[in-house]
Amino acid sequence: MEHVAIDLGGRESQVCVRDATGKILEQKRWPTRELDGYLRTRPQSRVVVETCAEAFSVADAALRAGHEAKVIPATLVRTLGVGARKTKTDRRDAQILSEVSTRIDLPSVHIPSLGSRERKAMCGMRESLVRARTKLINTVRGWMRGQAIRLRSGEPESLPKRLKEVVEQVPSYVDRQLR
Repeated sequence: MEHVAIDLGGRESQVCVRDATGKILEQKRWPTRELDGYLRTRPQSRVVVETCAEAFSVADAALRAGHEAKVIPATLVRTLGVGARKTKTDRRDAQILSEVSTRIDLPSVHIPSLGSRERKAMCGMRESLVRARTKLINTVRGWMRGQAIRLRSGEPESLPKRLKEVVEQVPSYVDRQLR
């Protein structure tokens, strides 16, 4: 079995392929967006990546191509020597990951399903929107306190209407916050 270690990057990733004996068969930089196609050309292998933003999509691509996928926890990767001695290079990191993969069966983090990752992303996006809305409302309320304006209580969605009932002319900078 071959061992394909990939040091993932936003644009380009470093790939190091070893055979079962540990001999390096291939080393190259590869566009991260095209790793799916690259993995489809490889014989059945163990694909090893470090946890990062792109890790699960590359693991999915490896599984679709019939490979064994391992997403190694970042804390473990450091103990293996990746990024050590202040000489971090993508090439060196990929070499270390592939070498260790040939020697031991590295533990992998759980690779959640695509649906699970989508739901988590959706919840995170919603949480971010709610946080942003709360911040905008609090900014307007702070302005209102400075103007000694009091409103009747109500839902966040009705704040613009309630404010315009009390204030004849809302300043443009406040109106932008309300919109």
